[in-house]
Amino acid sequence: MKELYSYQKKAVKSTTTSDKGIVCMPTGVGKTFCQASMIANDIKKNKGFRVYVMNAPRIMLSYQLLREVYSFLLESNIIARYSFVHSGSGADETELEQIRTKVNEENDIQIPFSQIGATLNVEGIIKMINTAKEQNLPLIFFSTYNSAEKIEVARRYLKIGKVEMVLNDEAHYLVQERFYNILNILKANRCYFFTATMIHTPADKGRGMNNKESYGEVLYEMTPIHAIRIGKMVRPRLHFVTTEGIYNSKDYDLNLSKIIADTFEQHAKVLKKTNQTPKLLISTRGTQDMIDFIHSNYYTQLRCKGVEIYIVASSENVRNRINNDDVSRQDFLKRLKQDGEDKTKKILVMHYDILAEGIDVSGFTGIMPLRVLNKSKFLQTFGRSARPDKDDRNTIADILKTKDYISSDDWSKMNKPYSYIIVPNILHASIDDVKHVSELIKELRSYNFKPYEDIITTQETRGENDEEEPKILNGGEKTNKKIKLIIDDLHYRLEAERLAKLSKLDYLNEKE
Repeated sequence: MKELYSYQKKAVKSTTTSDKGIVCMPTGVGKTFCQASMIANDIKKNKGFRVYVMNAPRIMLSYQLLREVYSFLLESNIIARYSFVHSGSGADETELEQIRTKVNEENDIQIPFSQIGATLNVEGIIKMINTAKEQNLPLIFFSTYNSAEKIEVARRYLKIGKVEMVLNDEAHYLVQERFYNILNILKANRCYFFTATMIHTPADKGRGMNNKESYGEVLYEMTPIHAIRIGKMVRPRLHFVTTEGIYNSKDYDLNLSKIIADTFEQHAKVLKKTNQTPKLLISTRGTQDMIDFIHSNYYTQLRCKGVEIYIVASSENVRNRINNDDVSRQDFLKRLKQDGEDKTKKILVMHYDILAEGIDVSGFTGIMPLRVLNKSKFLQTFGRSARPDKDDRNTIADILKTKDYISSDDWSKMNKPYSYIIVPNILHASIDDVKHVSELIKELRSYNFKPYEDIITTQETRGENDEEEPKILNGGEKTNKKIKLIIDDLHYRLEAERLAKLSKLDYLNEKE
C-alpha cells in the first residue's frame, strides 16, 4: 500500500473532524492520494455496498482520477466497482489490467478483473448500482460536474440511502453559476472540496468558498511556500523573452507562430546551464492559435529538430494531436506522461483550458501563457511545471534528514532548481499588460519569489552556437528599462506595505 507523506496524513485526518469542508493544497503535492486514502479508509471501516462519487470539471481529469484511485485501492487489497458518468468514452482497460497484474504480483494478492463502466444516462447508472449492490461491493462513480445530477436521479429512483462520500476535485470550479447548484442536488453523508486556489466572493452567503454553509470550514491548508520548503514544489523564475521585429500588438498577432518557436529555442538555451531538456506548456488564446501554428513553417522546423508537439482542444479542428497523429484523450495523456518523464525528449504542448488542472505530467520545465489568466487559472497552470525533477527527490530526502526545510542554496544545486514562467515580448506591453505583470510578480511572492534574483531576460537566438548567458535583471540594462521600472515600482509598494504593518517600536528598530 502506498504510504502517505506526513502532510497528506494530516490532510486526511482533518476530514474526520467534520462531514463537510475544504482541503486546500498546492498543485502537484498529492491531493488525489489524499482522496483515494479517504475512500479506502471508509471502505475498510464499513465493508460492503456503498456509493462514492468523485467529481471533476473535465472528462480528461476524471480519467486520471480513476487511474490513481484504482491503483491506490488495488494496493490496499480492496475490491470495488468503478464507473464513469460523463459523455466521454470508457477507460483504457489494457492499461488498468497492467496495473492490476503488477499489483497482484508485487503484493501476492488476487484482485479479480472488474469491467469499468461508462455511462451518461440514468438507466446505465441504475444498472451499475444494482450490480454493485448484488455483489455487495463498494461502487465509485467518476463524474463531471455537468453529469453528477444524474447520479442523484438514479439514487432517488432506487430509493437507496445517500451517497456515502462526495469528493469534489478542483472545487474552485463550483463557484461558477453553471456548477454551483450541484452543492444542493447531490445528497451525501460526507462532502469535501479539494482545491489549490480557493475563490472567495464579497458576500459570505454567495457562491464563493467563503460560504461556510455551502462548503464548510477550511479543514486543512498548505501554503505554496511551505510546499517549496519541504521539496514538493520548485521555485518560480520569470523569463522575459523578446523577439526581433515585434514592436506592437499587431506584430504579435501576425507573428505568433514565430514567437512560439523562438521562445522555445530561448527556453532551451536557458536550460543548458542545468542540462535540462525543454518541455514547455503553452496556454493559447484559442483554437485559431493552434491551427495557425500547425500550418506554419515554424511548426515544421521544430519537428525537424526532434521536438514532440502535443496540441489539444475541444474543437473538432484540433482534438488530441501528437505531431501529425490524431489520438484518443487517454492515449494523449498516457504518451504525454511517458514523454514528460523521458529526459531526452523535447516537448512543446499547446492547449486551451484543457490541461490547466490536475493532469499528472511531472516533466514540464516551464509555462507560457499567451493570454492573461485569472489568478486561479494561472496558479493551476504554474503547478503543472512546479513538480521537482525525479532525480532530485533523493537529494531532497537526504537534505530533509538533517534539517526541516530546503533553502534557496539547496535548490540551486538541483537538476531542476526553477520552474520558468515565460512572458513573451513584454517590451511592447500596454498599460494593462504592465499592470498584469506587476500583479503576477506580487502573487509569486507567496512562492518565495525574489524579483531581483528570479527574473531573467533573453533576446532572439542567433543560432545553435550562441552561448551568451541569459541576463539576470538586476542591473537595469538598456533594453530592459521598462521591465526594471515595473519591478522597482512593485518593490517600493511591497516594502511600503510591509513597513505600514510594523508597530511603531518595530519600525524604529528597523530604522536603527
